[in-house]
Amino acid sequence: MHEIPETMAQVTALVDQSRQNGQPLTEEQVIQGGLQNWMQELLDEGIEGGYLTAQLTDSGLTVLDITGKLLLKTDTLTAAKLVPAFKQDPHMTLMNVQTAMRKIIDSGRL
Repeated sequence: MHEIPETMAQVTALVDQSRQNGQPLTEEQVIQGGLQNWMQELLDEGIEGGYLTAQLTDSGLTVLDITGKLLLKTDTLTAAKLVPAFKQDPHMTLMNVQTAMRKIIDSGRL
């Protein structure tokens, strides 16, 4: 899934679409995938290319380079925290992720 839902209504629509496609996803899976896709988009934009891969899990964010080498692991951004936050306030959660990713990119850690 390459979608980045911005509202819970969009999440519901994507869950329904996944069921119709025979690959049912939960709200949590759709939100986590959307947040990971948002992080990926921010990385691609911030680093000017698709050289890095973002992976969001319950324990944190990892960023791999094009060869699969681990460049960054942080528990600042976790699916366990971000998914419930998104359910409460999708817009603010996306903005908070954007701010956090900008700090990571600007810090020179990648």
